[in-house]
Amino acid sequence: MFFKSITLKGVLITLLLLVSASGQNNRFNEEMESLLQDSFFISCNSGIKVYNLTKKAELFSRDKHKLMNPASNMKVITTIAGLVYLGPEYTFNTGIGYRGKIENGELRGDIIIRGGCDPDFKLDSLFKIVEVIKNAGIKKITGGVLVDVSRKDSLFWGEGWMWDDDGAVTSPFMSALNINGNYVTVTVSPDANGGEPIVTTSPVTKFFNIQNDATTGAGSTNLKVWRDYLGRTNTIFVKGNINRTTQAQVYYFNVWRPELYMAELVKEKLASAGIQTKGANGVIDPGYEYQKIYEFKHAYKNLITPLNKRSDNLYAEMMLLALGGKSREKNISFADGKKYIDSVIAWAGKNPGGFRIADGSGVSRYSTVSTDLLVALISKLYYDGGDLFNIFYNSLPIAGVDGTLANRMKNTVCYNNVRAKTGSLSGVSTLTGYAKGKSGDMLAFSILMQNFTGSAAKARAFQDKICELITLYN
Repeated sequence: MFFKSITLKGVLITLLLLVSASGQNNRFNEEMESLLQDSFFISCNSGIKVYNLTKKAELFSRDKHKLMNPASNMKVITTIAGLVYLGPEYTFNTGIGYRGKIENGELRGDIIIRGGCDPDFKLDSLFKIVEVIKNAGIKKITGGVLVDVSRKDSLFWGEGWMWDDDGAVTSPFMSALNINGNYVTVTVSPDANGGEPIVTTSPVTKFFNIQNDATTGAGSTNLKVWRDYLGRTNTIFVKGNINRTTQAQVYYFNVWRPELYMAELVKEKLASAGIQTKGANGVIDPGYEYQKIYEFKHAYKNLITPLNKRSDNLYAEMMLLALGGKSREKNISFADGKKYIDSVIAWAGKNPGGFRIADGSGVSRYSTVSTDLLVALISKLYYDGGDLFNIFYNSLPIAGVDGTLANRMKNTVCYNNVRAKTGSLSGVSTLTGYAKGKSGDMLAFSILMQNFTGSAAKARAFQDKICELITLYN
């Protein structure tokens, strides 16, 4: 009788727990459905999926199989593929060397920079290049600075990138050699004497041709500053007027032919150190003899965080090429990298043929995925990724704290809890990541929204509210 009583109590407790859980799920679904009744969703397409990783149960979904543009949520797929197939210790390498002979401090030949698709090559590294060239006993150079970009194919943009985004730093020209994010900062300041404005670039370099036809005057500031994107040159035009009391105006532009940009910056840095080059800069074809004197190495584990937190498109595209480098050494293409994107989709239990992947960053207008796929990927990594999950999880922006979520969900229960990758294109807003519910359960979610007009602020506000409901789940 005693054992029967215990058994009966156990059954009753189990039933009560099930009823309680069912009630919680029903309330969550009701709150979600109520939120999605807003008139915003009459025209805006949305796909949503929320999954309880702790209990291995779907909490909510709406149109989870509908294909939509992921925008920068594409980086979720690319970075996970990088972790799975290359590993966090993978390094992007840039070789520094020369061809020719060194006699009495004179290099009778050229400095050669061999590109390895490193997206993280910074201006500070130029000092190291000068140092290693000096240490090699080189004091002057009869040739120039030549760049080897043979590791990558000649396509400088992804499929489906928009021509009218040219000039923007978010659409960087891609190369096997990249420096400073492949962009330049242009500052226009009023002239104290009322002459033409003062135009400077950062970094300071002769690589850009500045066409300054602007004026400093008493009238309103109406500057127009642009890089010659139609002519595919690095001429920067400055027109209009800047008021003499106006603060300096700052602009950012992508750089055409970033490999030649690097060559010129190296040449100028050598000159500032007293090492003159007499020859012209240029691109060198494969097949040359090369004496390597130094190699820069940047590990993927140190790049995934800036890639995801600031949503860096160049980093993501170079990651895709690194994946392609598993199959070939030279002339790596998008198609080479996409094989591993398809593989990681299959690893998550989905059919790669059911989606369209057009780039690695999400800039493309052609890519289509589903919230079901994105949740499957981040769930698979959570369950089976081991330490790779921790690396990915820590790379995501934190609500109200850093990255592209620094100014979102600050004064809510999501603060310092939700970790998610944002995405944004005109008419597209997305968010995919993790949250811990009030119950302590780990939850995975994905929200894809597209086909709305005007600012994305309203879409982001709904995403933030959904995250609040997820975080309050008990």
